[in-house]
Amino acid sequence: MAASVTAPLEKQFGQLPGLSEMTSASSFGSSIVTLKFAGPEHRRRGAEVQAAINAATTYLPKDLPNPPIYSKTNPADTPILTLP
Repeated sequence: MAASVTAPLEKQFGQLPGLSEMTSASSFGSSIVTLKFAGPEHRRRGAEVQAAINAATTYLPKDLPNPPIYSKTNPADTPILTLP
């Protein structure tokens, strides 16, 4: 996952303007890339993130069971579950 899915996505995301932080975690059958944007324009980055995903599609395995998707979250939101 890291080499075949995460790396191509990270390469495309790394070119996004305003990106201040990128972290990722890969495991068998799963990859999560977290992007953090600086500045007030972060609310309008959805189209740019989707364009980066579309650009990376050429480099992703043809047999992916599901295409990459993204979702926006606010790290300041109240968590729904806290584990000790």
